[in-house]
Amino acid sequence: MKKLLIALLVSFAFQVNAQDVAQTVTAQRFRIGVQGGFSRLLAKTSDAVPTEFRDHVSALKSGYHYGADVSYFIKPTWGLGVKFNQFRSSNSIMVYDEMMIPQGEAKTTLVNSFIGPSFATKYDSPNSKHVFLFNVAIGYMAYLSDTDAMRVKTTGGTVGSAIDAGYDYRIIKHFALGAQVSLVGGVLSKLTYERGNMSVTETLPDGQKESMTRLDFSLGARFNF
Repeated sequence: MKKLLIALLVSFAFQVNAQDVAQTVTAQRFRIGVQGGFSRLLAKTSDAVPTEFRDHVSALKSGYHYGADVSYFIKPTWGLGVKFNQFRSSNSIMVYDEMMIPQGEAKTTLVNSFIGPSFATKYDSPNSKHVFLFNVAIGYMAYLSDTDAMRVKTTGGTVGSAIDAGYDYRIIKHFALGAQVSLVGGVLSKLTYERGNMSVTETLPDGQKESMTRLDFSLGARFNF
C-alpha cells in the first residue's frame, strides 16, 4: 500500500510538471529562428544563353542560404513577424580572347536577398515537444550578379514571396532545433548593367524575364520567449 501511494504521488508530480511546462510554453509569444542550408534555383536556363555558357549558368543554380525569422504570436496558433533570407552561389569560367587564347578565369557571384513581413501559424503537440509551423511572407527581393574579371555587375529588384513549412523539436523550455523547407520566389522585369562608370537599364520582354524562384532546405536553432 505504501509503495502504491508513493508511485501515485510520483506520477501526479510528473503530470503537474508536464502541465506547468505546457502552460509556460503556451504563454511564450516570441519566436526567433535562425537557419541555413542548401538551395536550388528552379528556373529553366534560357535558350538565349550561348552553349559555351550553359554549364556556367547551371552551376550558379546551386548554392546556400542563411536567414532569420522573428514572429510574435498574438494567439497561441498564429502571429505576425518579419522574415529575411539570402541566397548565394558562385562559379568560375575560363575567358578567351578573339584568338581563343585563355585570358584567365572569371568568377561570377550570384546573390538574391529577401526581406518582408510574415504571417505565421503553428501547432504544438500536447507535451509541447513537437511544433509544426507554416509561414507566408511577401516583401522585396533584390538581385545581384557580379563577374569580377569582366567588371560587370547586374542588379535588379522586385516583389517577392516566401512559403515555409517547418518542424521544431523543443530541447528545453526556451530552445529548440528545427528543420524547414521553403519556396522563395520573384520575377525580374528590369535589369541594370553596370561596368565602370557606365550603367544601362533594360526592360525584359515577357519570354526573357528572370525568375528567382528557388527551393531551400535548412536546419536551424529556435529561441522562444
